[in-house]
Amino acid sequence: MLFFVMYDIESNKVRHQVSKYLIKRGCFRIQRSIFLANLSPETYQQIKDDLVEVQSCYENHDSILITPISTDLLNSMKIIGKNLDIDVITRSKNTLFF
Repeated sequence: MLFFVMYDIESNKVRHQVSKYLIKRGCFRIQRSIFLANLSPETYQQIKDDLVEVQSCYENHDSILITPISTDLLNSMKIIGKNLDIDVITRSKNTLFF
């Protein structure tokens, strides 16, 4: 399952913990507060549940967005500036051995 996780978290401590958690779970950081993942539906659900729990643990005005995306939409995405190797994230590169 392909999805973005994006957040606006005020607390440096919470923001750092969330980013470490997402990387540990297999998400790729594509910008400071935007991650892209290609993980199982079960892992997607677990990440979603864990982030809901984090959000509810303290008084805040933060927002966390978890957005499923199709491979077609991701491939049609236009990147301006630093190039991202989306194929690595989507695991769509083919390797030929001779």
